[in-house]
Amino acid sequence: MSFPRYPEYKDSGVRWLGEVPAHWTVIAIKWLSPVLRGASPRPIDDPKFFDDEGEFAWVRIADVSASHGVLQATTQRLSELGGSLSVKIAPGELFVSIAGTVGRPCITAIKACIHDGFVYFPRLAIDPKFLYRIFEAGDCYQGLGKFGTQLNLNTDTIGSIRIALPPESEIALILDFLNFETAEIDALIAEQERLIELLKEKRQAVISHAVTKGLDPDVPMKDSGVEWLGRCRRIGT
Repeated sequence: MSFPRYPEYKDSGVRWLGEVPAHWTVIAIKWLSPVLRGASPRPIDDPKFFDDEGEFAWVRIADVSASHGVLQATTQRLSELGGSLSVKIAPGELFVSIAGTVGRPCITAIKACIHDGFVYFPRLAIDPKFLYRIFEAGDCYQGLGKFGTQLNLNTDTIGSIRIALPPESEIALILDFLNFETAEIDALIAEQERLIELLKEKRQAVISHAVTKGLDPDVPMKDSGVEWLGRCRRIGT
């Protein structure tokens, strides 16, 4: 896909950004909001911290993975005690994973509590959906983390990420464009996934037919007496 060019560009001074439109501002995330970490009640498997009727959902990375970017539900909820020992975020807030599956962004649509594998942005000065899209692209945090057995980020590395910030009116246009384009692409992906499933079924059927019925459609068949085989080729014909 080709995009129209702006009249003028400038060097951002940031490797992952490269050149950006001249009227955009290059700024570190920490100047748009404090970057704070979630917290977990300990020990995390203690039943007293959980309540199926609790006010706040308890967010795990599996819930984020299943959310497709907007957290509507989780598998667990915290008790009042559990919530008091975690970090509560309101609907509409952005949070990002910093351990395990690194850099996965999500915007919650429900009252939720996040553990210390996530960071959030309590006073974000821009539309959180724009920062969500930046993290979704995946380029901004590459090479920033400390490597052990897995990549981990922290509040300092997230806060130090410099992004290219358009004027507010332009942010709205970019978000509208992305909503439309990604919805079309997601629909195409879903269509291809359905086609792949049909092709897998066809592949299985071809193999099954060949090993139970043979290749000649005119060969006499008999009842195999085996449920999964059904009728099969008569031996000696």
